Amino acid sequence: MPFNDAQLTDYVDLDRYPIHRPESVECQSLIEQCHEMMHNHCICVLPGFLRDVAIKVLSNEIKQLEPGAHKIDYLSTIYGWMNNAGFPQNHPRSMLLRRNCGVISTDQFDRASHSVTLYRFNELTEFIRRLLQYDTLYRSECPALSIQVNVMRQGEQFNWHYDTNDGVVSFMLQNADEGGAFEYVPLIRSEEDENYTGVERIVRNLDTPKRPHIPAGAFTLFMGRRSLHRVAPVGATEHSRQSLLFSYDRKPGMVFPEKTRQRLTGESREPYLGALTAI
Repeated sequence: MPFNDAQLTDYVDLDRYPIHRPESVECQSLIEQCHEMMHNHCICVLPGFLRDVAIKVLSNEIKQLEPGAHKIDYLSTIYGWMNNAGFPQNHPRSMLLRRNCGVISTDQFDRASHSVTLYRFNELTEFIRRLLQYDTLYRSECPALSIQVNVMRQGEQFNWHYDTNDGVVSFMLQNADEGGAFEYVPLIRSEEDENYTGVERIVRNLDTPKRPHIPAGAFTLFMGRRSLHRVAPVGATEHSRQSLLFSYDRKPGMVFPEKTRQRLTGESREPYLGALTAI
């Protein structure tokens, strides 16, 4: 697959997912199916979105970068956007859960890499805009986190949390042999009710979360602002779990806050207690 004249069809199975023809009946039907999945389950999973050859070259590209991945390992609150001071020690707002994995940041990719090439296809951006039903959507221009890969090996996890944006786009490139499943509880919180009892039951393994099947090559759009979720601990495995994440925003020029970039590309082990707490 050449870099300079790569086509969308080199990466995406356009026969199955005709995102290059957004006005076609087939694409409109696909978008409606995705909206139904998101409405009913808060997640849209499209298996086989990436072609087998694309999965291979993307995964191999990331494998070459894994030795230089940023190593994160710290305890974090579930409620990262809130001031969590003053709650009892056993309250969900006071819980600190472990996050440890490798992160490959945007600046570690060559500008002609396969990951960057896939991200730059306008057809993909437009497809995601239609799924989110936004008037506008732009690729992030963050030099560190517009493209991000989470690499996880045995014993690593990204524990329970909420997202602060409306939708996260990811591509599963490689699953671990054991463990590392994506788990979530749809709409466990609302804007009016945090449902702390329900959150505590999930964190303490008293209730069972959903665990969608996300095979290698799948496109996923997840609505995580009100849906508690995690990547469960990775078990014994000969190879890493690789998840490629793309960031977008309704406004052009979006760059992640410096504290966010530091958390995902630095080596600090200081617990993250909340948005209004000094890191």
